[in-house]
Amino acid sequence: MDCDGGFSRRRFLGGAATLVLSAPVFGALGCGPQKKSAPGPLTIDGWKIPVGTTLPAARYAQVAALFDAMIPADKAGVGATGANAAWYLDQLLGAFSVDPPRIYAGGPFSGRHGGVDGFSHFQPLTRVETIRWRTYLEGSNGVAEREFNGPVKGLLQSYNEGLDALERAARSQYQSAFATLDLGSRQALLSGAGPAFVQVAYANALEGTYGDPVYGGNLQEGGWKAISWEGDRQPIGYSARQMSNPEEG
Repeated sequence: MDCDGGFSRRRFLGGAATLVLSAPVFGALGCGPQKKSAPGPLTIDGWKIPVGTTLPAARYAQVAALFDAMIPADKAGVGATGANAAWYLDQLLGAFSVDPPRIYAGGPFSGRHGGVDGFSHFQPLTRVETIRWRTYLEGSNGVAEREFNGPVKGLLQSYNEGLDALERAARSQYQSAFATLDLGSRQALLSGAGPAFVQVAYANALEGTYGDPVYGGNLQEGGWKAISWEGDRQPIGYSARQMSNPEEG
């Protein structure tokens, strides 16, 4: 984190481009249309709460405030808030509320450059995949088949604990709720937050801002536009000349 400006886009491009352009951590990078991003009428502490959230509205506002502090908007792009990064995490946490779960989008094409849109159809999971993802998201919760290597803390619990700690720190240091603080104050609190939680949350913020729109973030491909990434090119691909002379565009 930069002391005077949080996580700058320059620093992101220098140190985290591999995360954005390589295979996704949560199956969240690739291509596809925007899903379920229309904001609802509810606003908490200045943060818009979309219709159909998995998280309680107040918790969603905390996530939005957190991600905004990690990837604030600047002249180079929309930032986490404009990209709906919090909605991406919310839908990941609630992946098993629908069938098939919102884990792996279909394919092989998004339909943006021809071909049939297969990305908007999520794929059924195998039994092992289901155990793996439920354990990751929900934790082991005493379920024997999830605890063959011992108890596991789920992603939801990590966020509940991390956000509760930030809330306590905000009220102690600023006598205000975390989601109501200005950008600088939220970033200052992050500097003292648990590093494990910050690392996990920052990875999710990146995925929600620069990942594939089909998973709920990167609204209107704003994250891709901010880093001059055109997204998928299939099935049209690239000509031999384009491959040999990428500087020509």
